[in-house]
Amino acid sequence: MDIGLSVATSGLIATQQGVSVYANDLVNANTSAFQATAPIFAGLPAQLQPNAALAAAVPGASAQQSLGSGVYVAGQEPMSSPPIQTTGIPTDLAITGGGYFAVQTPAGVAYTQDGQFSVDASGTLVTQTGQVVLSTAGKPITVPSGSAQSVQIDPQGNVLAGGKSVGQVGIAQFANPQGLVPAGQSSFVVGPNSGAPTLGALPAGVSLTPGAVLGSSTDVSQTLVAMMDLSRSFALDAKAATNSSQMLAWAAQIS
Repeated sequence: MDIGLSVATSGLIATQQGVSVYANDLVNANTSAFQATAPIFAGLPAQLQPNAALAAAVPGASAQQSLGSGVYVAGQEPMSSPPIQTTGIPTDLAITGGGYFAVQTPAGVAYTQDGQFSVDASGTLVTQTGQVVLSTAGKPITVPSGSAQSVQIDPQGNVLAGGKSVGQVGIAQFANPQGLVPAGQSSFVVGPNSGAPTLGALPAGVSLTPGAVLGSSTDVSQTLVAMMDLSRSFALDAKAATNSSQMLAWAAQIS
């Protein structure tokens, strides 16, 4: 493929992927504990091309030249941290400092920073989607019958029913949280690069705020501006691809 067309095509693909990242941020602008991200663009490895004309005209010049081959999305980087939003609900819990709540799902244990908790009909502490919140021992936390209305959680993660502790919310930490794999519903699962979780009581550096939850870190205005910038880049790349195609067509006609 012609180098000009190849570079323009890589730009089209990368900008489209970048727009998808920002679109996902906008969709989750009201999702609790959602961490907005921005695409990370990087250059593809340069290619060596023959340049005999330059070598013949300039003494000491190389017979090869290095040409950029395009751009790609190398990953995503977190934007600002999700804000703490006060709810006043005694079973809600906002977590900051890099920790995660461990929850039991039908597919296994997942991890989330969404602390919208409540007590279900069986007296078990669950998330808003019905996932069971696990204790420091990796077990469900249940409250005595008839005490659901008095349940509250303190800043150490202790679940209190009638003023008495019935368990402590487990906090998981990872060597590389960026390696966690999204599993939907603001939850994640262990990934190949995340490292194994360490589950236990509230660790140093992690804070819990009762009666509050994390909001979404999406900045709608900033995200819209970024999407507009990428849309302009997409239009320029599309024009470059069209020009390259026309030049190839003309060259074919001449030859």
